[in-house]
Amino acid sequence: MTAWDLTRGKSAKITKVNLSGAAAERLTALGFVRGAKVLSGGRSLMDSSILLMCGAVRLAARRCVAELIEVAQ
Repeated sequence: MTAWDLTRGKSAKITKVNLSGAAAERLTALGFVRGAKVLSGGRSLMDSSILLMCGAVRLAARRCVAELIEVAQ
C-alpha cells in the first residue's frame, strides 16, 4: 500500500520511502521517514496530488512521489 492509496482522514505508518537523491533528502528533512505516522488530508481537484500530514508538516505531493512512499496501517 502506498501513501497515494490513503483516503481522506486515514492514517498509516511509513514503512519505506523509495526515493533517492535530493527528493529523498527533502522528505527526510520534513520528517517523512520510516516509522513516522502520515495522515491524508485529501486530494486535488484533478486528482493529481495528495495532501500528506506528518507531525506539524503539511506536504502536497504529486501522485508519482506519493506512490513511492510505502505505508502500512
